[in-house]
Amino acid sequence: MTKKVLILGAKGMLGQALARVFSDADLSLWDLNQLDITDQQQVEQKILSLQPQIIINAAAYTDVDGCETNEDLAVRVNGLAVGYLASVAKHLGAILVHYSTDYVFDGQNSAGYKESDPTNPVNAYGRTKLRGEQELTKKGEKYYLIRTAWLYGPGGKNFVDTILTKAKSSDKLKVVNDQFGKPTYTLDLAQATRNIVEQNQPFGIYHITNQAPASGITWYEFAQAAVKLKNLSAEIEPCSTEEFPRPAQRPKYSMLINTKIKPMREWQEALNDYLKYNYE
Repeated sequence: MTKKVLILGAKGMLGQALARVFSDADLSLWDLNQLDITDQQQVEQKILSLQPQIIINAAAYTDVDGCETNEDLAVRVNGLAVGYLASVAKHLGAILVHYSTDYVFDGQNSAGYKESDPTNPVNAYGRTKLRGEQELTKKGEKYYLIRTAWLYGPGGKNFVDTILTKAKSSDKLKVVNDQFGKPTYTLDLAQATRNIVEQNQPFGIYHITNQAPASGITWYEFAQAAVKLKNLSAEIEPCSTEEFPRPAQRPKYSMLINTKIKPMREWQEALNDYLKYNYE
């Protein structure tokens, strides 16, 4: 790839995967030390000076429970900052890729959610990510809004690592079995992002996760698969969400339905690759 690409949030889990997939581009990797995306003046000055052709925003406030008490900060990072990036991208004529979440939906639809379905977040994180979507659609021009879910991969805190760490020191683990979704491997998402850009797909909203049954899988099933693949002896027991109350409400059903591009590989194959090649 010969284009000038700027990745924001480059030190994060998704940012690192994107850096690997776009490594042959004229690449700039920026994190908070290089750019505070909540500072509009800084965004305009630094990005206009760099003049990238593609801006990929993988920066976000992703602490779902933390958003409940820090919603103002989350709004600035997940919401208002996206508008600043959209405006500067439009000024440059650059493509902007931005990531959102299954949590913009309320989780009441057991059939899952298509790209065009109405949003209705049930927690602060979802509200702030929806604000980012609104800023993008209002101020952006050439953009890809990619919603994803249950993200895991090398280089960041994630559910798979947490479960395996606990399974090494405990005989039994309880994991919720009444929340349904589709896991996503960061390297697969990063490659899908590159494919969308290189294939000049129509601008707009995309739902990208690894393939899973239409009914989704539960966190319990996800945990079971990871423990089994690593040949750990810990017993995984199903439990209800009520048994593990958390500050932020979680949507019950958050399966994202992809109606626009070629499906990614099955979630089990992706998980196996992560545990085989990247997990330590």
